[in-house]
Amino acid sequence: MRASYQKDLKVLSEYIIRGDSFHHLANVVRLRVGEEILLLNGQGLEVRCQVDQVSKKEIFLKTLFHEEKTLPYRIDLALGMPKKDALDLSLKQAVELGVHTCYLVRSSHSQMKLPEADRLQKLLISALEQSNSPHLTEAVPADFDEIDYTFYDQVIVLDSQSKGDQRPLGKGKYLLIIGPEGGFSPSELEFFDNVPNLIRLNLPTPIMRTPTALSCGVGVILQRLMD
Repeated sequence: MRASYQKDLKVLSEYIIRGDSFHHLANVVRLRVGEEILLLNGQGLEVRCQVDQVSKKEIFLKTLFHEEKTLPYRIDLALGMPKKDALDLSLKQAVELGVHTCYLVRSSHSQMKLPEADRLQKLLISALEQSNSPHLTEAVPADFDEIDYTFYDQVIVLDSQSKGDQRPLGKGKYLLIIGPEGGFSPSELEFFDNVPNLIRLNLPTPIMRTPTALSCGVGVILQRLMD
């Protein structure tokens, strides 16, 4: 279903879409009378509407029903920033997989600087609309030593350079740590030794690209939550 992000969305019986959202829905998506659309605020509110009228500058919607959705898990991500295309794909996957917060880390082997905030937000919103995700991932610049690791019940670092732990994953709030194309530096691996509740996860696979590692890592966590 077509979706539109509306930051200040509230539950109403009718809506009028104007401005940039109107242009996209009317001229790009070509929304027509009678079609349904999902309005999302990125914080769990979904409002399903039907197009009642399309004018030259406005789209009029009637509410069919609404729902507040909450995720049954909390997964955050600390991402050593890869190259641009891999970073873009990683952020899109983070939204699709329900990642709450993505810490963007300029790690030792990162090869790019932090993207502009407006560009990041547009990319995340686009992923939310394409996936119909009720929750918008927040991208936060940070260094590894600025993250509050005590907030999490389990910190999981996907590390192909180490043997890996045999301890089973628990349940609770997770932080998944993924490195860039060059992996983690020796100093970063040493830093992780002092992180509480940390498990090193070494999957029996060839070396993965950052977006692939992200999807696999979140998949392992989601599987544990389903047990």
